[in-house]
Amino acid sequence: MYDFAPAIAACFDHDNSLDRLALEDAIRHLFAHDQPLPISKEALAQLHAQLEHHTGKRKIALVYGGATKIKDYVFEAPKLPEIRGASALLDWVNEHELPALWGASLGHDFAQNRAELTRCGIIYASGGNFLALASVDSAQLLARKIEHAYTDWTLTANSVAVSANFSLLELRYGRNPLGYWIEDFLEDWRDQDRREVISSYYALDSRDTLEVAQGSFFARKNFSELVGLLAGKFYRQREERPLDPRSFYPLQPWDVRCQSSGTRPAVVKTPIIGDELESREMSEASARKRLVGQIFKKSAVRVDWFCNALEWNKPASIPSWRTWSEQPNLKSWEQQWEDYLEQHQESNYARAAAGRHVHSARDVHEIGAASGRYIGMIYADGNRMGRFFSSCSTPEMYAQASQIIADALEQAVFAALATYLEPTGDVHPFEILAIGGDDLLLIVPAKRALDIALHIGHAFESNPKIIQLAGGAEQAQPRTLTDRYYGRAIDPQYDFAAYTPHLSLSTGVVIAQENTPIFFLRDLAEELLKSAKAKAKQHAQMGGTVDFMVLKAVTMVTDNIAEFRKRAFDAYSARRLIARPYTWHELAGLLATARKLREAHIPRSQLYRLREVLDQQRNSENPDQSVQAGIIASSIEYLYTRIRMQNLVAAAVLEHVEQSWRSRYTISVGTSRLGSSAPPWLKLEKNTWETIWHDLVEIYDMLA
Repeated sequence: MYDFAPAIAACFDHDNSLDRLALEDAIRHLFAHDQPLPISKEALAQLHAQLEHHTGKRKIALVYGGATKIKDYVFEAPKLPEIRGASALLDWVNEHELPALWGASLGHDFAQNRAELTRCGIIYASGGNFLALASVDSAQLLARKIEHAYTDWTLTANSVAVSANFSLLELRYGRNPLGYWIEDFLEDWRDQDRREVISSYYALDSRDTLEVAQGSFFARKNFSELVGLLAGKFYRQREERPLDPRSFYPLQPWDVRCQSSGTRPAVVKTPIIGDELESREMSEASARKRLVGQIFKKSAVRVDWFCNALEWNKPASIPSWRTWSEQPNLKSWEQQWEDYLEQHQESNYARAAAGRHVHSARDVHEIGAASGRYIGMIYADGNRMGRFFSSCSTPEMYAQASQIIADALEQAVFAALATYLEPTGDVHPFEILAIGGDDLLLIVPAKRALDIALHIGHAFESNPKIIQLAGGAEQAQPRTLTDRYYGRAIDPQYDFAAYTPHLSLSTGVVIAQENTPIFFLRDLAEELLKSAKAKAKQHAQMGGTVDFMVLKAVTMVTDNIAEFRKRAFDAYSARRLIARPYTWHELAGLLATARKLREAHIPRSQLYRLREVLDQQRNSENPDQSVQAGIIASSIEYLYTRIRMQNLVAAAVLEHVEQSWRSRYTISVGTSRLGSSAPPWLKLEKNTWETIWHDLVEIYDMLA
């Protein structure tokens, strides 16, 4: 399935003048996993001469490209149908139109499957990115065609594609191995000044031993180094290139403004669809999004309203809703979801949907209806994926790893939705905006948002294929959990101690009212994701992380989340009123804690009273006294409040707050030692404190 030897040979032998079969055998031998590493330039030179005998001293090209400024294109419109259509159209270009270009260049009839992608030399085509092999003669033309394809089909989406030429030896041993190999590296490593320069490139610390440095050199000098060079070239060109002038549509004073984008002249009037009350004036770019959104939603509407008004027909490979079942290689997320339910009829969702005709949500209001008019946006991205892919030494390993990660992420998303959701009437109460590569973007009911995020994070990093792919072990290796949660109330389906995470997800979750603009939610979710990834970077051994926010009003955040937390929670002071971000294990503990307190019927007034006590004396003239006084006063008030509670309530608070959340540091106040915690505070390093109480109060009413 991942044998790229025929495709690589075809790129070298574009004029059919080489011994193709002998060349394929040489390529397979070069990429064999048991092939010993050349330990000198002399050995490399001999191997290079042998390969040039088969390639005729020719080179091969790699082409790397994809859409840029995706957020601006997808979230330009405020309504879900256009957002859905924009995402689907970009996916279609990336996963169908671009591979079809490669099939045509090799004279193949393209079909969307992994074997055909490999035969065409396509290493991956998902998540908005594209990487493929090509002949030197055709590479630049194909790169330009990638850019044209995005503009031709979307009109306003931006894209960049770059190419570079390499020898067959470089395809296996990285950029210019004959010019810089292990002898040169070791010489540089022995020089202290040059060691500082090369350390970051080879993911080393200047204090590492010579043996570690040598291993990192060989881990870096492979196919992934070429991908890194192309990615750097891609990002530089993205920043330097001006926007495509074809994506600009000037709005004249006499033009009718597009009611979707608000920035372009309207050229077509859409029909009344579904529960809409009136037709809308749209620009052609917005109308394309609308049309494709209808098709991918399988809406029973005609497309002649669009084709008659404009000289553009939808791509023939995007089927109409009536012929959807005849297109097995092109399916919307809704169709893939229905296929998943067919295969998992024992799931909670499948049982609830049995015998009912359920369709996707027309807008976010139908998602919010399942959760008190609140929705949750989940934005997740992989951690340390770049470092992992740098260990993929061949195109086969790169393609296989990309496919395994994409499949694991999709399975985790579907499993989470099937576990925690049920149809709301005849509506699927969620929207999959994107699942591609190692990231995802979902809209779900608010009261299940954190549960779904947790399930996805755990399912992905505990997936046996992910563990074997990144850890190299046939079985998961147990670990000792050393984070802040020590309780035992976590749902038994989450056994975090049973495995050691190697690849993981960080996630941002924002919960807000259903009428909050989607683009605004997306910006907040992205900021929360960055916060979560920062913690994952500091605590890599703990696996994935999550940061969340419950937005009760749009005006809560006027600048950004960091500034809001600084003002509202002293988030960057010595006394932090929140404990976010959390590891996945800690989030499971936080959800369990909140649910146990709800089961004990702790009065909300007492929760809020304790929260107010934590806020006291924040503005003292002496910051040190403020911290000490606030810790002591709030801890005493907390203990006093617990003593006055009913026995069952007090026992629940004692077990699930004091005994389940502990610091690893002892606390000293004067000459007294308060033990491992001063509830509800947790002691951190460098005389800093934090508490989970505000986090508990924030999610208390947002759990099912």
